[in-house]
Amino acid sequence: MPKTEVLRAFRFALDPSDAERTALSRYAGACRWAYNYALAKKTQAHQAWADRRSAYLEAGLSEAEAKERIKADGAELTDRIKVWDHHRKSLTLTVAGKPPLPAMQSPAGQEALVRQLAAARADAVGTSGERGLLAEGRATVNALKAKAFSAGFRTPTAIDTSALWRMERDLPKEEGGSPWWAEVNVYCFTSGFDRAQVAWKYWQDSLAGRRAGQRQGYPRFKKKGHAESFALFHDVKRPIIRLEGYRRLVMPGLGSIRIHDSGKRLARLVEGGQAVIQSVTVTRGGHRWYASVLAKVQQHVPVLWEHVHDDGTRVRYLSRPQAQKAAESGGRIEQYGHPTARQRAGGLIGVDLGSRYLAALSSPLDPADPASALVQHPRLLSGSLAKLAKAQRALSRTQPGSRRRAKAVTRVARVHHQITVRRASFLHGLSKKIATRFTHVAIEDLNLAALAASARGTCDKPGKNVKVKARFNRYLLDAGLGSLRNQLAYKTAWYGSQLVVLDKAEPVASTCAKCTERNPSSAPSRSTFHCLSCGAVVHRHENSTANIVRAARRQLTTVASDRGETLNARRAAVGPGARKGAGQGALKREDTG
Repeated sequence: MPKTEVLRAFRFALDPSDAERTALSRYAGACRWAYNYALAKKTQAHQAWADRRSAYLEAGLSEAEAKERIKADGAELTDRIKVWDHHRKSLTLTVAGKPPLPAMQSPAGQEALVRQLAAARADAVGTSGERGLLAEGRATVNALKAKAFSAGFRTPTAIDTSALWRMERDLPKEEGGSPWWAEVNVYCFTSGFDRAQVAWKYWQDSLAGRRAGQRQGYPRFKKKGHAESFALFHDVKRPIIRLEGYRRLVMPGLGSIRIHDSGKRLARLVEGGQAVIQSVTVTRGGHRWYASVLAKVQQHVPVLWEHVHDDGTRVRYLSRPQAQKAAESGGRIEQYGHPTARQRAGGLIGVDLGSRYLAALSSPLDPADPASALVQHPRLLSGSLAKLAKAQRALSRTQPGSRRRAKAVTRVARVHHQITVRRASFLHGLSKKIATRFTHVAIEDLNLAALAASARGTCDKPGKNVKVKARFNRYLLDAGLGSLRNQLAYKTAWYGSQLVVLDKAEPVASTCAKCTERNPSSAPSRSTFHCLSCGAVVHRHENSTANIVRAARRQLTTVASDRGETLNARRAAVGPGARKGAGQGALKREDTG
């Protein structure tokens, strides 16, 4: 079985003392402060840019002309930043005993500055003034960048924000500093800067149409006490994050904290050289603190995908989509290895996700139990509504800011957290069973946001069946279908199966599985499907899963000749130079009736 490196997270529930809880909250507060600090810097720079653009638009320029004018206004300052940054990087390398960067091509109008800095570096080589020159270069680069940010010529990245913070962190609190920064690990701040960068990128991608889903709004500041979390890193060659025995986790700055469950699995992987811990993310959920330890694990995977370049070079990927993306520039894709015997026996399965049943399967999870083809909805939220309503009523009777209100809020959060944990446990078990027992898992590409939209309407156009739709939305959101799909996406790659996502336009619910004729008038609320063409009357979920399987087979047998090979209906590699792994061969045809 092939072996590859996989990033896996091991989640532990912490059992901290009161002093350790205080320290965890302090670390999470530092990360939140860093996020808000970085977001404020980005917002100020963007607002300055927007003000410049508005001024040019009022002057009669078009949108494109205004952007070009702003770019031209900041060209001279941008070139100076490039020259000084090259100077700083060269000094950083020479101080570390490494060869400097090659001479840069002078931007227009900066030739004198380039010669001046090159001469200063040459005079300082091997002397004590080299470090002073480096400090001066860093300060100048940061000052020039701060000027560009305030003028709206550029937006600070996570690295830029970190450099600005190092300049201001020792200032008094009233002047925007954080003189308490030494009380926590510095990675609390860098992780906050990174998260702000990710949030900003998601907003820009959504604004430009590069991000799927609904249009995202402007990134918002984080409020104290909400979504407490932080991340810590270490040097893998000199690890600090480690397990101490099987019941304690050591983290930088926090020391050794007891964990509720056993860490034997991760500890044995690390001791055997099969795992290397990369980082740890600590999060508060309800009344508990959790530590998610990220590690690079050497894992046996039944199937890998190879991108074979035109020169014969082979690069292995964990999933087929990754290999397909790499093959867009040329080359072909080959399957390496083969699914397990259990997966080959299961073949392809169609999964119809819904609210009445969590999942209706085209084949039972357990061949000896036909009833396992229908996965019942656990209704975790519905089962806890009475307890939740009682906690909410107690909360409504408290005064804001009182101690009783804080306790009531904790009780409500605890109920919600228990529901979340139980739902996650159920979905993880289901997704692993599906991924490990079948070669292909076919699902629909559902738009859950549209499905769960409210039917309330407006005053002018009130909605219909609002109460029924609200109950349906509650069941749908309680199912956690988005989480189930995400888990199937990475678990199918881990366990050697493939996830097949059908096109959104695939008429699964309105097509007869026997005669393939469409019946758009068939109401989705009915439990049976009536075909007007052939007269077939079948259970709606059986009809949908059969259509999902048929559409998935059609999608798998489509060979894109310009993208390398794919799989035929017998799940054998098809295409030029398709190489088989050990024991790989075409399987017997399956009954499609």
